[in-house]
Amino acid sequence: MKLRAFVVSVVGTVLPCFVAGAIVGIFFRSSFWYWTLGIAVLALFYVCLDRIPVRLFAGSMQGLSFWSLLKYGFASTEKRPVISAEMVNEENEWRTMTYNHFYGDDR
Repeated sequence: MKLRAFVVSVVGTVLPCFVAGAIVGIFFRSSFWYWTLGIAVLALFYVCLDRIPVRLFAGSMQGLSFWSLLKYGFASTEKRPVISAEMVNEENEWRTMTYNHFYGDDR
């Protein structure tokens, strides 16, 4: 069951990224592989940051059907990264870290 879920999460993550790159690469046939791999890497970066592989793995472990697994993996907001209360102060501004002692400063 875990091996199947792992394979589903890997294939369900890499294949759509490669297809997105290939669709763009079709329009630039002379540099097809540059476009395909470039767009695929950028898409893979976004997909991993959005935690799609985690949702695909969890959905596969729950035994969801194919269509339900795709909807859960790519459209669900569960397990999606969110801003926590610690990241935002009371004025709704991003917190900045300030240091009183810089690395290498002996004062």
